[in-house]
Amino acid sequence: MRLNVVLIGLGVGMGLVGLVALSACGNDADSCEGCAGATGTATSTNTGGTGGTGGGGTTTSTSSSGTGGSGGFNSGTPPFPIGNIYVAGSRNAEVFEFAPDLSLVSKWTHPAFGMVLPAPGQSYADGPAGMVFDAQGYLVVAGVEQFCVFKKPGELHACHPKTEKQPTENIIFDLDGNLYTTTSTGGTNEIHKYDAAYNYETTFSMLTGNLTGVTCDKEGNLFIASQLGGNSSAIYKVDKTNLSVLDTINISATAEGMQMAADGNILVATLGSGILRVKPSSPTEVVSTITHQSLYFAVPLTIDNAGLIYTADYENGSGTLPADILVFDAVGTVIASSLPSDIYGPFGIVVAGAVLPCGAFQPPS
Repeated sequence: MRLNVVLIGLGVGMGLVGLVALSACGNDADSCEGCAGATGTATSTNTGGTGGTGGGGTTTSTSSSGTGGSGGFNSGTPPFPIGNIYVAGSRNAEVFEFAPDLSLVSKWTHPAFGMVLPAPGQSYADGPAGMVFDAQGYLVVAGVEQFCVFKKPGELHACHPKTEKQPTENIIFDLDGNLYTTTSTGGTNEIHKYDAAYNYETTFSMLTGNLTGVTCDKEGNLFIASQLGGNSSAIYKVDKTNLSVLDTINISATAEGMQMAADGNILVATLGSGILRVKPSSPTEVVSTITHQSLYFAVPLTIDNAGLIYTADYENGSGTLPADILVFDAVGTVIASSLPSDIYGPFGIVVAGAVLPCGAFQPPS
């Protein structure tokens, strides 16, 4: 059944991921092989953009939360436009929606994201961070105290409490629908695990702290990045069943977001070293590196079904300058960019409709 799900999802994504992605990189090495509350108000601002993003003008709307709505591809229309890009601005206290060419489509906030303040905004520790799409195609955004689930851009479905109040840099769903969270730079050595209904299950520890990126392989084993200081990091391979550390991959870089690519290697966003493509086992082997003059501090990272690589930088190391957002093909050619963007302190970045080797939307069977 999982194989059927993957093939359906991949076909949908490849067919509709966007003109830029399809024309630029449809056959490269990262074309994806899928492996796969609380109430409140979400405030949304829609901004006319270029191409297929709509006409000019700005419309602001609000929608109350609820628990209803099933949505997903089974309802006929994807809840989030296929190929659109979503970025969490921790200092903005907002989630931003972009078209594939990185023109702004909309943005919205929620009380769980903190306060929208004049630039450079609030403390990064108060804002939205990790993001992932769930099995319905809904967008899950990690606030400090809650996971808030949106059934459409700016339209809240429900919020669920976290087991601990803390910044959550990255979140993923594993192959069985379990949700895992890291902490962040300066955070603990703990990983929290929830079931698919956001019920807390357990907490387990890594050998070191400052946990940032998390991804998994097609067997479901986790890979978790830990910053060790001194421009070095460890990536721990963790057994999916007993949660023990199976292997340690040491890299000479400060690791942030990670994503398992379809070629079986791990893409790692780093401070100062660009994006590293790393072999997923020791001894450490950096297969290739993607750098760009505008990419100072790559933090969030994801890929899409056409193999494009998406990242944003934590400009000047503190997020007090607007971030650059970049889309690369597998060899590092820039496909789209926003230099700079409207975002301060980006953490999560996801692409609607992408079926990843681990960690994102799995279409209902």
